[in-house]
Amino acid sequence: MDGLLLDTEQVYFEGFRTALAGLGLRQDDDLFRRLVGTNRALGRQLLAEGLSGHVTLEEFDAAWDDKVTERLADCIPVKPGVRTLAEHLQEREIPYIIATSTGTEKAHLHLERAGLGTLFPNVVGGDQVAASKPAPDIYLCATARLGHDPANCVAFEDSPNGVRAAHAAGLITVQIPDIVAPDAELLKLGHYIASDLIAGAQVVGLW
Repeated sequence: MDGLLLDTEQVYFEGFRTALAGLGLRQDDDLFRRLVGTNRALGRQLLAEGLSGHVTLEEFDAAWDDKVTERLADCIPVKPGVRTLAEHLQEREIPYIIATSTGTEKAHLHLERAGLGTLFPNVVGGDQVAASKPAPDIYLCATARLGHDPANCVAFEDSPNGVRAAHAAGLITVQIPDIVAPDAELLKLGHYIASDLIAGAQVVGLW
């Protein structure tokens, strides 16, 4: 969802850097990149390790959340092609569902605030599965919810963690990179790379 449908990853990244600076901590862009695509539990584990006891998780979370909330107070920006693709899938009666590391309740809230609630009513959040991306759990849950074999489903992802999760679950995977570009190791998976959602839909025959 974040970084693929909602243009929010840069907001989270800037808030992360500002929070570190405000707390007198060194910048750690690699730590942020490791957080992208993970659920809250794994994200907090990685964050705790990265902060190395300099501040508490609660203190950092509060500072980070303040910065993000301030930036997203007026609106939540949407990525190009999101509404067009959702409407296209509905017209063709192709079932689709969001598989996001964000908690389900928060995901629905952000979709509503972005004006996408009616276009994306079906969500599997990170709180609904035991293991976070890059584990395949959330995609196995999502495809089961749709009632389709993973091999007959397409996953659109922005993050490396999400790509690994979708690939491990056996879905055809299309990456639209956002804040974290695919490295050489990720490219070995042989998944599709596209510039935006519409181009991604075209490359797998959904358009």
